[in-house]
Amino acid sequence: MRKLDAIKINDNHYQVDMRGWVCPFPKYAIEGLVKKFDKGRLDLLVDCPSATEDVPKVAQAMGCTVPEVNQIGGGEWRIVIVK
Repeated sequence: MRKLDAIKINDNHYQVDMRGWVCPFPKYAIEGLVKKFDKGRLDLLVDCPSATEDVPKVAQAMGCTVPEVNQIGGGEWRIVIVK
C-alpha cells in the first residue's frame, strides 16, 4: 500500500491526495488522518464517488465538521474536514 503524505498548506491547513485509492480505503484512512492533527482543516482529494458519502460520515462521528464536498474535476472531489 502506498504511503499517505500530508502536504502542509499553512499552520492549520493540510491536504492529502487519495486519488487513485480505491474504496473503501479513503473511509478507513480518514480515522488515522484525523487523529494526527490537533485542530484545523484537512482537504482530502478523492476520485472514489462513495468516499464523498463515507468519509464525511466517519469524520463527523469523530467530532469533526465537513463544511464542503466539492467536485474539482471529472470524477474528482475535495472533502473539507475541520477539527
